[in-house]
Amino acid sequence: MEATLPKRADAVRNRERVVAAAAEVFAERGIEAGVPEIAARAGVGKATVYRSFPTKEHLIGAVVVEKLTDLERRARARFDHPDPWQALVELVDDDAARQCVDRSLVSALHTGVAAELLAPARASMWDAISRLMDRAKAQGTMREDVSAADLRVLWIGVARVLTADGVEDPAVWRRYCRLALGALRA
Repeated sequence: MEATLPKRADAVRNRERVVAAAAEVFAERGIEAGVPEIAARAGVGKATVYRSFPTKEHLIGAVVVEKLTDLERRARARFDHPDPWQALVELVDDDAARQCVDRSLVSALHTGVAAELLAPARASMWDAISRLMDRAKAQGTMREDVSAADLRVLWIGVARVLTADGVEDPAVWRRYCRLALGALRA
């Protein structure tokens, strides 16, 4: 079953409010937060949520797809950066600052919730990061033998540990981000 995209303008606005409210609630309380809390935050009833999202998993998927799409957009915006290595560092550094206050992305990817809903957005996001990494390799600032999969393992591993430890200090997240990236530097 797929999420239903509304056609009426008021239904579109309600769906947008629900996704925005879910993003806030998941950032604050994690993906374990309930639909009633999200509906209340959005100012709608539970039935309104379920008209667009047949299950909570579909709602989590919609929120996380927006986050993955945003990360892809930020990666693509750095394609023309004169220093590809610095562009990658800035991207991951920015992501570290975001993830330390919003664990919904790490939680969703760790638990595998909505995996089939996230797959296209994940693939597109990692393609953009891979292209940025290829530029850094061509520049000679990144090891030739690394791939986006290597960065994924390093960065997601760091994010999972910091999340599990309850670390909320952006400086700590950025420090570990840079340590992980250091393993990829030429």
